[in-house]
Amino acid sequence: MLRKMRLSLARLPALGYAKPPEKPAYFLRDLWKGNSIYGMHLVKGELIYKDYIIPLQPGSWGKENIPVDGLCKIYDFSWLRDMRELGTDNARLCSRALMVDWISRPPTAQHKVAYRADILGKRLVNWLGNYDFFAASADGDFKQQFMNRLMKEGRYLAAMLPPAASIYYAFATLKGVMAISLCLPEQFDLIPKVTRCLKAELANQILEDGVHVERNIEIQLMVLQDLVEIKLMYQLIQQPPPNELISALDNLSRALRALRHGDGGLALFNGSNESDPEMIDRVLFHATQKRVAMTNMTKGGYVRCYANRATLLVDSGTPADIGRRSKHAGCLSLEFSVGKQRVFVNCGAGETKQWRSILGCTAAHSVLDLNGTDSAEFVRGQVSSDFEAVSRHHMEDGAHLLEMGHNGWLKRYGVIYQRNIYLSGSGQILKGEERIDGPQLFPFMVRFHLHPSIIIEEEFIEFTKGKPERIYALMANNPHEGRQIWWFRFSGAQAKIEESVYFGKGSRVVSKQIVLYATMPEVIVKEELSSSIKEEKLLQTETVKAHAVLTPQEEESFDYVAIFHHKDNDQGSGEEGDPVVYSEIMPEATLSEATEKVESLEDKQILSEKAEESQLKDAVSPQVVRWALHRKL
Repeated sequence: MLRKMRLSLARLPALGYAKPPEKPAYFLRDLWKGNSIYGMHLVKGELIYKDYIIPLQPGSWGKENIPVDGLCKIYDFSWLRDMRELGTDNARLCSRALMVDWISRPPTAQHKVAYRADILGKRLVNWLGNYDFFAASADGDFKQQFMNRLMKEGRYLAAMLPPAASIYYAFATLKGVMAISLCLPEQFDLIPKVTRCLKAELANQILEDGVHVERNIEIQLMVLQDLVEIKLMYQLIQQPPPNELISALDNLSRALRALRHGDGGLALFNGSNESDPEMIDRVLFHATQKRVAMTNMTKGGYVRCYANRATLLVDSGTPADIGRRSKHAGCLSLEFSVGKQRVFVNCGAGETKQWRSILGCTAAHSVLDLNGTDSAEFVRGQVSSDFEAVSRHHMEDGAHLLEMGHNGWLKRYGVIYQRNIYLSGSGQILKGEERIDGPQLFPFMVRFHLHPSIIIEEEFIEFTKGKPERIYALMANNPHEGRQIWWFRFSGAQAKIEESVYFGKGSRVVSKQIVLYATMPEVIVKEELSSSIKEEKLLQTETVKAHAVLTPQEEESFDYVAIFHHKDNDQGSGEEGDPVVYSEIMPEATLSEATEKVESLEDKQILSEKAEESQLKDAVSPQVVRWALHRKL
């Protein structure tokens, strides 16, 4: 309510504010490089955004059927740097004409995107950062109109403080307030308030290992970019940045370096895109002088393995709550690249709401997909509270071994998913084992989405034992890496090559995927039991219970149940007295009840047949699929 009152007051004439100056007190410097090709299209009245050509002319502010991301691109005025990069007089005059039209006919307050806190903050920063380009040579009337509009939108943004907590938009909001406080110091004295809010948001959003709390790598890049600009604003007024800001920049940079592939782009986890490698390099250059990558990201839930130019990245953490984004259920998904050639990828983030929802499913990631369901359940935007993931990273002689698992399907299907991955020290061999432990068998698929540059062929090779093995040959001809050939082997499954999509650069590209279908063991069919046996088939004897606990398969299953349910034990082992753990392996009937029912049976043969049936049911072997990727030299 207070926020709404402040926003309403901000729309009123500026009674208590001094007259705006003729020009800003400080001239901000836009650090980021534009695209002159895009600038040429802007002069023609066309804004190029991903696969869209959006009309951008005076009087056409968002009147077309444009996606939200496209509207954000229009309203934050980041396209001014494309005009500046072109640098012609026509580009300057075109920018000024669009600015005059915005001042005279801006979108109304009902355009939520135009007056969203982060978009408004970016717009003010882009105006002030490109002031020299579009306004320095203008006449006095234009400058006065611009400064009046700048003060009006600055008041509206200042009324939004403090920003919404724990949302990455907060940093763009604080950046805008910081900029308006520097350039209009007589009208805005908000730097102390910005500093307090900044410290609070850094503590809430940046984890100890430098990963942003939303676990979206592209968002991490955006946050780092905003913080870089805030740091330079402190330096502009010769005020030392807060220590919390310097520490956050170091940690964010180290984590971002760790989550890049050899081509310089970002990994596609939790809705991120590759982004521009040159832009990433520039942000990292201004962020910190330290040039090291984070090696331990346990808090953020990522694992990086590097061996002889081969990079393996795995998402081993709990999915982040949805917030303002779409769900992403890609726990334990992997990406693999060699040098600048990506091999295994995830599908990325879609350009529309429908695509973003689809690409957030487990099937859009290079990971196991059980029974066509997602590995994580979201209830009102929150991940199920009992979801847990564990991972262990071992290194020896340059080789890496990852032992991972999660309980995302435990509540729905009673199974635990485990994934073990090995990367050799030479970087030429990648092996994996996919395992499902549970009391029942369920169909599942292991998906390996391939980068669009990968060409896949099928071969049959005879081995010394005389048995043919089905092998997929993956071929790539990267201009920076040359020709690469990889052989993909597998066992315990059948395989198909299916269509896939890749949104690494924001637009859809057709690609392929290898899908391993788990081979189901033969089911032993018995004759129907007699009616008397059917009536008593739920009875359990003490002998059968002991067998269910002591068989190797069940002992192993018990260990995995303990890992995910005995929360007081960091080692993952539980006691039989723990009701949560013990209930996973013990039948509902107690021993005394079973004994009483057994004594009432007249036919011992029935008991023998029932015990055999129970053993067959309880002793279900784990479903295991193994695969390997070898580089053919």
